[in-house]
Amino acid sequence: MKNILLLCEAYGGGVKTYIDAITLNEERFPKCQFNVLVSSKRNETGSKINRDFIIDDNLSFGKSPLKLIRAINKIHSVVKKNNINIIHSNSTFSGLLIYIYSFFNRRITFIYTPHGYYSLKSMNKFKKKIIRFVEKKINHVSHNVIHVSNSEENEAIKHQIVSEEKSMVIFNGVEDPDRDYNKKNLKETFKIVNLARVDDQKNPFEFIEIAKQIIDEGVNVEFIWAGNGEFLEDARKKIKEYNMEEKIRFIGFSNQKNDILSQADLYFSTSYYEGLPFSVVEAMSYKLPLILSNIVGHSDLVDQEKNGILFELNDRTSVIHFIQSMISDREKWNYLSSNSYERYKKHFSLDIMLQSLSEVYENDEHKY
Repeated sequence: MKNILLLCEAYGGGVKTYIDAITLNEERFPKCQFNVLVSSKRNETGSKINRDFIIDDNLSFGKSPLKLIRAINKIHSVVKKNNINIIHSNSTFSGLLIYIYSFFNRRITFIYTPHGYYSLKSMNKFKKKIIRFVEKKINHVSHNVIHVSNSEENEAIKHQIVSEEKSMVIFNGVEDPDRDYNKKNLKETFKIVNLARVDDQKNPFEFIEIAKQIIDEGVNVEFIWAGNGEFLEDARKKIKEYNMEEKIRFIGFSNQKNDILSQADLYFSTSYYEGLPFSVVEAMSYKLPLILSNIVGHSDLVDQEKNGILFELNDRTSVIHFIQSMISDREKWNYLSSNSYERYKKHFSLDIMLQSLSEVYENDEHKY
């Protein structure tokens, strides 16, 4: 039996979905026993954390050396108490914690999933160099580095952040909703959605500008963005300035995700960088065509012109033309919709993700 600690500082967004997918399907890991250590500081939705999880907000240590020491001590106490064999760390801050902890405990197997390298974010060259140095150190002490997309892995290898020998790809996967949703006829408003945090990474103001331009073209369309974030109120103010509150809606966090996706016609993302977003995979499982910014983490999801398009963020014209073509040609929409679902089934199902993770955990050869 492998005793595994899932370590997660940023328990929100895609990382939360990833952790929950594992812990809600423990029967799929018959040779594994899980413990989960999380911080509550970045749980954007405010949802209740599983009562079986261990919560320690010192994991969100920020610039505090004292919190960092306390976080390392907490990890060590959990490791000792539960006879942990493997620590699977998720995202950058958790990765930094296992890097530091590795100096005190070399007998543990460290697995790291970055969920989108922080260095993919736009920043000055000096800062990027420092961040990549840290990411390289995290990967160096990790026995396995699990990337959630091929493009994320390729970027890491290209910049020598990780070695090919310890790198692997396990796509994020979601459960099949297993329902045949009836789509609206073309006389009704075409609904375009995004499910994401309203923050810098997700680029909400470009979403608004593109939406405004499409609406100004006279297209009968409605845009819905579901999610909380630091720019939520600013986004709403911008929409109010444009007097488009009825056409572009930022609704905040919603627990009606399934309803939003089932009533949508298209998924649209303007993100600057990603690992591989669960929300887009969920959209594919609901048979939605995709229009995604051409970035790491998105390129794995789109087969160009077959289930959607990748677009450059400075090219709004291609987005407008593509949306107009889907509205005017229902056969094209049906073609894209069908291909999106088939691509999901082939590469991004929850079954594939869990089976691959199980093999990594159970085949670990590190000597404790």
